Amino acid sequence: MIEFTIIAAIKSKKFHQIVVSSDDEKILNLKKKYKSVNFLNRPKFLTKEKVKAIEVVQNIINSKNYENFDNVALMLPSCPFRNSKDIQNAFNIFKKTDTVISACKYSFPPELALVEKKDKYAGYFLKKSPYLDGYTSSQFFEKCLRPNGGIYISNIKKLKKIKSFFKGKIKLYKMPIQRSIDIDNRIDFELAKLIYNKKLFS
Repeated sequence: MIEFTIIAAIKSKKFHQIVVSSDDEKILNLKKKYKSVNFLNRPKFLTKEKVKAIEVVQNIINSKNYENFDNVALMLPSCPFRNSKDIQNAFNIFKKTDTVISACKYSFPPELALVEKKDKYAGYFLKKSPYLDGYTSSQFFEKCLRPNGGIYISNIKKLKKIKSFFKGKIKLYKMPIQRSIDIDNRIDFELAKLIYNKKLFS
């Protein structure tokens, strides 16, 4: 999956430097194949399960090697089907704002979400749930988008100050659902293989 992301970044021709941060030896050994990419051995304190992606980004942009850069982009390898054109389009939007985040449509209205309470009974995600009035048809809801993990672009000065891609002036780059799969488990992985084999990601 990481190679999909590396290739897309290279083909986009939007980066002065491409950085891959990892503690995985197989990934770090890709430096022999992608000589223009800077592979960083991720510090141990950033390899723990609860470490956030923004913490890894901050560790990189705060180092002396990157103090002269103006902008930074994060592209998670778990969203492998974002392509070079997506990156270029996102950067075009970035010219007019502080941050750009790639997103896709929710397949189900989030207003209709249920939660399981501590007593194991069902509860409503919203206090004024549409279920209470019977307005459950999708036509009653705004079309919501979710971040897909494909592209985050931000001004470094702003990012150092507020330490989040989700604060300040944000614009969205909308991607189709077939290029927005975010691989978190085996089912996601098998679905990604199907999309790839059937060439449904174009």
